[in-house]
Amino acid sequence: MKIFLDALELDQIKKYSNMGILSGVTTNPTLAKKHGMLDDIDMIKKIREVMPVGEIHVEAWGKTKDEILNNITRLKTHSNDPDLVYKIPFSPDGIEACNMAILNGDKTNMHLIFSHNQAIICDTVNSTYICPLVGRLDDIGHDALSFISELTKVIFFSNIMVSSVRHPMHVIKASKVGANVITVPLKVLEQMFEHPLTTTGIELFEKDIQSM
Repeated sequence: MKIFLDALELDQIKKYSNMGILSGVTTNPTLAKKHGMLDDIDMIKKIREVMPVGEIHVEAWGKTKDEILNNITRLKTHSNDPDLVYKIPFSPDGIEACNMAILNGDKTNMHLIFSHNQAIICDTVNSTYICPLVGRLDDIGHDALSFISELTKVIFFSNIMVSSVRHPMHVIKASKVGANVITVPLKVLEQMFEHPLTTTGIELFEKDIQSM
């Protein structure tokens, strides 16, 4: 499973990128504003300084096809970054923009996916990623991981990127049902490293080494 970090703490992006466990980062305007980025171009450049290799998923916002495509052109031109993935909210215009972006050789992430039909439409235009939000589905009483499991049986071209992850069990279950990509917040990634038996074992080994 490929892991993306859904965060903009630059020191943490650098830390986990240097470990070699990140395939990239996912971003949104809310995170950029929270962390004092001047704009999305400034955000891309600051991320690339600490993560030389890996995809940066950035919002190509727009209510119409032309607005979305113009944003893709702006992001590509002004950032001059070789590995951007353009996040496009699901809509008829979003699908049309996605189709044209793919034909132009760009990578796309169709997000805000909550149904099988939406996912199938995204797969039909060969979006690089589709992004179902498991946490939000769980919040309204859906069985989000069953949804992901079903998607793996009907999606043939797009990568399923599980997002809106709330805890490490979302990661485990997503992997078990066949999702091949996940984006996780910083807190969840930190929790994935932890286990009390590991901590106890390290403390015991250290104690025994010191007593030898």
